[in-house]
Amino acid sequence: MPLPIAALSFDGDDTLWDFRASFEAAIAHAAAVFGRETGGPPADPAWLQQVRAEVAADLPGATLAELRRAGFAEAVRRGAPARPELAALLYEEFTAARAAATRLFPEVRGVLTALAAELPLALTTNGNAELAWTGLDPLFTAVVRPAECGVQKPDPAIYLITAERLGTEPGRVLHVGDHPVEDVAAARAAGLQARLLDRTGHTPGALTSLTDLAGLLVRA
Repeated sequence: MPLPIAALSFDGDDTLWDFRASFEAAIAHAAAVFGRETGGPPADPAWLQQVRAEVAADLPGATLAELRRAGFAEAVRRGAPARPELAALLYEEFTAARAAATRLFPEVRGVLTALAAELPLALTTNGNAELAWTGLDPLFTAVVRPAECGVQKPDPAIYLITAERLGTEPGRVLHVGDHPVEDVAAARAAGLQARLLDRTGHTPGALTSLTDLAGLLVRA
């Protein structure tokens, strides 16, 4: 029998906001900045991603922010070796474009506002998006991410940190996210309760919207 829920944890990308839309806008902007700064046509966004993937293979355990910075640095080394400072500008422009393009899924603000009035909320994410980009930051008690806690999903230890920062025993924290391993299996391995969110409706038994949480919490 599950313990009553005393706190909630959420993934960010593709759970609270549409990661793909903001990412595509940001990488296209970075590609345009690359061309502008080097006096040529925009870089190919797919090439920037390929370079990042190649760099990532040599940096196991790196955070997403570290991988993005390293990817831009390597792209500049290959495409504009006389402009090493361009890597920092690309990361800055990429991040600003992501912030500007980040959009919450339609129900998120209303549901989280109501939940935050009753329970403490945490963001547990491997990503580097900021709650401030969406205005959700006042609703959250804790933010747990690899860059500052030293572990990342699917290591269950990240969820133990979340429970500690929420001031709640792990079994009374419910984590909700879109990844069956990183968000569900890993959270359960740490002793948390967990539910998968699949907005496509393709996964039997998964939540399809955060509005489904209301009934779930009543039953807990």
